[in-house]
Amino acid sequence: MSVHQKWLDGLKHFNKEGKLQLPPPSMLSLGHEFLEIVPGEKMVAKIPFQKHFTNPVGVYQGGILAGCIDDVFGPLSYITAQGPCLTISMNVTFLTSFTEEMGHCIIEAQVLKKTKNFIFMRADVKSPKGELMAHAETHVKVLS
Repeated sequence: MSVHQKWLDGLKHFNKEGKLQLPPPSMLSLGHEFLEIVPGEKMVAKIPFQKHFTNPVGVYQGGILAGCIDDVFGPLSYITAQGPCLTISMNVTFLTSFTEEMGHCIIEAQVLKKTKNFIFMRADVKSPKGELMAHAETHVKVLS
């Protein structure tokens, strides 16, 4: 069984009351495939290039890529906190474009620090060749 399928099966643990839509619709639309999950430490996801998410010059729209990053931060924070979190801030720095020729990119998010009330994380977005395309930082508030 793949890491991604194990993660999907494990979502049932977080949705015992059936109130959550897991995986979220945004993640389904963006096509995340989780490659590695270390609870409380990191998550790695593969994101396919989808032409309908491009800007007028034909490269992936930056805001959509930021959403892809957020859809990795979200589950990592939920797993780390063992409950819901609220994003306080997220900063993304773009270094190069995500192009159709790449086919996909890899997002690796890691927990930098967890306190009783907050989680601090960082993510790197890399091309299939390992080139750094973007990086992001986020601070989330633990709600539970």
